[in-house]
Amino acid sequence: MSDGACFFDALHAGVLIGDGAIGSELFARGATPDMGIERLNLLRPELVLQLHQDYLAAGSRVIETNTFGANRASLLKYGAADDARELALAGARLARQAVAGGEAFVAGSIGPLAEIDGEPVSPAERTSLFAEQITALLEGGVDLLIFESFIDLDELTVALAIARSLTTLPVVAQMAFDRGGRTPSGDTAEAVATRCRAAGADLVGANCGYGASSVAAAITQMAPQGLPMSAYLNAGFPEQVEGRLFYVATPEYLARYARDLVAQGVRLLGGCCGTGPETIRSIAQAILHKDRPQYLIRMPEAPTRADLHPVDTPASVPSSPPPILVELDPPTNLDITPVLASARALQQAGVTGLTVADNPLASMRLDTLTMARLLQQETGLPVIPHLTGRDRNRIALQSTIMGAAVSGISSLLCVTGDPVRLCLEPNTSGVFDVTSVGLVRLVAEFNAGRRMSGGARTAFDIGVAVNPNVRTLSGQIDKLKRKVDAGASFALTQPLFEAERLDQWQEALAQAGITIPIYIGILPIISARNAEFLHNEVPGMRIPDEIRERLARYDTVADQRAAGIDIAADLVRRFAARVHGFYFMCPRNRIDPILPLIAAARGVNSAPC
Repeated sequence: MSDGACFFDALHAGVLIGDGAIGSELFARGATPDMGIERLNLLRPELVLQLHQDYLAAGSRVIETNTFGANRASLLKYGAADDARELALAGARLARQAVAGGEAFVAGSIGPLAEIDGEPVSPAERTSLFAEQITALLEGGVDLLIFESFIDLDELTVALAIARSLTTLPVVAQMAFDRGGRTPSGDTAEAVATRCRAAGADLVGANCGYGASSVAAAITQMAPQGLPMSAYLNAGFPEQVEGRLFYVATPEYLARYARDLVAQGVRLLGGCCGTGPETIRSIAQAILHKDRPQYLIRMPEAPTRADLHPVDTPASVPSSPPPILVELDPPTNLDITPVLASARALQQAGVTGLTVADNPLASMRLDTLTMARLLQQETGLPVIPHLTGRDRNRIALQSTIMGAAVSGISSLLCVTGDPVRLCLEPNTSGVFDVTSVGLVRLVAEFNAGRRMSGGARTAFDIGVAVNPNVRTLSGQIDKLKRKVDAGASFALTQPLFEAERLDQWQEALAQAGITIPIYIGILPIISARNAEFLHNEVPGMRIPDEIRERLARYDTVADQRAAGIDIAADLVRRFAARVHGFYFMCPRNRIDPILPLIAAARGVNSAPC
């Protein structure tokens, strides 16, 4: 099938299922980052070919070439710039070999251009680079072109215009969207669809970005224009475990999104980062079965409001309430007024201290140290900035530690940091000179006077993060012991959503002899959709089936929100007499759901266990 008309005929006849991730799947199959994914077309062609064949077996009818970064700019860091044309040709030929004799199409994959020596390529270079890659893909025999993961609308429209000058084959244009259906540069999904269509795209759509929810938000905004649409869902935010990335979204979760997207008019549907053949198989089965589009399975008999307040009376009432920390995220722009206002309200509500995240989910925000200093000045509360090993090398980390000391910061939370999302921050890589354990050790050396001239010392309380939500706790306990041995003096947990997990966690701590104060994370869930997103796309989050099903019984978001807050407040009342303190997380920096939790914590007297 090399005729573009055949592709359009198939598209009009029904939904076409694309393939899933190439990069993350090839890494999972033994490729290493230093090789360069596109170079595998020549170095390990059998690996690439097998992946294409596995996607076809799973139900894919559109196979993308392994050529996302097969341009001279992106290949420069591997010393393979001169191989760009040959790699693009090889990628097209491998995909063509995979689909030979079958009812499938080959899509030539084209991604945004990398910077050269830290600078964007010039307009003339951009034209040359795109033209070279597109020409090679066309020569290799692709059936269509797919532009994906672009975040700069100007760059994408230039690339589309070049493609249109070289071919009449079908062209798909996809961008990566932030929350709310906007690109990181602020372009709306409607504007993207309009401009891409005008530049020559036959299909417009979304891929990657902030997970399935961001793709769905973009499609919802594009749908009223009545244009042919495509969507490639990724598997949420990856979690780094012992140097490897793991994606948490399940194939079943993405298949539910797929049904909803088809109902909105999407006609080309596939997967992106973190998806594999199993995801494509689930999506294909969900679409072929033509089940009624749904986001969550509705449970019969919505409960009454009286069902929302199951309260366990504590067996004993100790003498004082537990300390309460609340996390705030720095703003994504220069307006700090809302964050300061929230901090003042939390102070008046009686919190003990604040914490400030450090570019959470690897997204750009005002730096954590500046925000912590401003919040401390505004409220007089102690503020704990998070400090990651992701964004700074060892030298910069030490400078930041010194800066925290002279700014009056008394505590630091040392964490590794979420992996960088290249679709939203191209030409960016995580530094990771030190892990969370190494960062704890580094701060401890400052406290011991071994890092600054003259033996000057700092006096930080050193905090760390722990995740009690893992299936087996032994690994988390062992890592926490290493952090304590390195100098950690307190810990904050990922959100807990069930009392049984606290029982297991505290028993494991006791057996390991770990006695540092541990603040239990609590996050109120604000809707059934929010629960599914957290459970399936955010690392470290595990929402029990019982809670997700309970929220799904309510028809309105307002009732779901009320139920979510009541569930969290009930946990606070159950936990208050048993924990050193609480660590409340504000959903999207909204403090209203947190205020009932603060009241619940302050309403039960307790003492550290």
